[in-house]
Amino acid sequence: MDLIPRHLYMILVAAAGCTSTSGSTTDAASTAGTATATDGTPTDSAVTPIACTTATTQMDRSICVANGFLATLTTAERAAANLDFSDSTSRTEWSNLPGVTRAGVKMGDLSAASQAAALQLMTTVLSTAGDTDLLGVRAADDYLGTLSTGGGGGGPGGGSSSGAQYSSDNYTVAIFGTPSATGRWEIMFGGHHMAYNIAFVGGVGYPVPDHLGVEPKAAFTINGATYQPMSDEGAAVVGLFGSLSTAELASAYLQGQTFSDVLIGPVEYGKGSSALAKAKFPTGANRLGVTVSSLTTPQQALVTAAITAWVGDYDPAISDTLLAAYTSSAAYADTLIAWGGTQSGGPDVDTDGTYFRIDGPRVWIEVACQGGIVIQGVTHFHSIYRDKSFDYAGTL
Repeated sequence: MDLIPRHLYMILVAAAGCTSTSGSTTDAASTAGTATATDGTPTDSAVTPIACTTATTQMDRSICVANGFLATLTTAERAAANLDFSDSTSRTEWSNLPGVTRAGVKMGDLSAASQAAALQLMTTVLSTAGDTDLLGVRAADDYLGTLSTGGGGGGPGGGSSSGAQYSSDNYTVAIFGTPSATGRWEIMFGGHHMAYNIAFVGGVGYPVPDHLGVEPKAAFTINGATYQPMSDEGAAVVGLFGSLSTAELASAYLQGQTFSDVLIGPVEYGKGSSALAKAKFPTGANRLGVTVSSLTTPQQALVTAAITAWVGDYDPAISDTLLAAYTSSAAYADTLIAWGGTQSGGPDVDTDGTYFRIDGPRVWIEVACQGGIVIQGVTHFHSIYRDKSFDYAGTL
């Protein structure tokens, strides 16, 4: 099944920026362009943006569009997509790999209306930068599909290849709990090189864990459109570590350590709330690197820019409070930056094994440069953004 063409996706992006309603399922369904038969099957598959017209907050828009998305699904699809918030095992079924089990429903199995609603939901919780990464990372999977199978992926403007290992058809979407401004609920959207986990508790959003990766990291073209997702993230870490003096680079170097990937990736995968599933961050003497407060003001601004490259992928209603906490003077007095790889070659993103880290009292960001899996001879990015206190809103 073909996914939403790029031009329609961009229309939905624009549509999602308007104001929306209080978020009742009935109101959302009535504006989603669908009617529901007795067996739960939408009888009108017209792709019409969910038009929520009266809400004044980003939270209400998210609730409205989430309910609108659920209203486009069949009864069976809703049962698979709308899971209990207490289902910790399903809430942690994310991975950086293709072809693994994930909670929810596959985009390629959904109607055009449901796919459009899912993308509109992500547009509602993401910023423009985050939306660009979402679109580009999925397009990258379709691009890899053309290289590894000779066929087109099912992505933006692409052909049909939903059974291929690399395909944007294979990305999944799930909603945990009942969307509410006062309760607990979560949006999960992900696939190969992508894991968006946005949990809401009492109207506050916690967008972690967040995983993004991309192969290739250079610009690529598929179906007439050119993409380069994670270009701002890559530029941010290059700018930050490129600003360090020789002495600072030496102090920030993780001597004796090698990195084939990020350290704290999908460690909870399929384990739910088991104590062994919790991410184990370095503590005490194991926290290594250069303290941000010891850097110059321009260098500290580059640290802020690097943190913003990940946290700023979310709507300001979600990201602003987090950014303020992560980048305060008090936080920078206890935030370390570090890197690994070939010390003589310096922090080079084109060298396999190069690694970057920002380790704060709460924020944790890692970037690993790995050799290509499909495109040999060049590196690609893996990254993770976590919050030591509020992964999964601190509810696991």
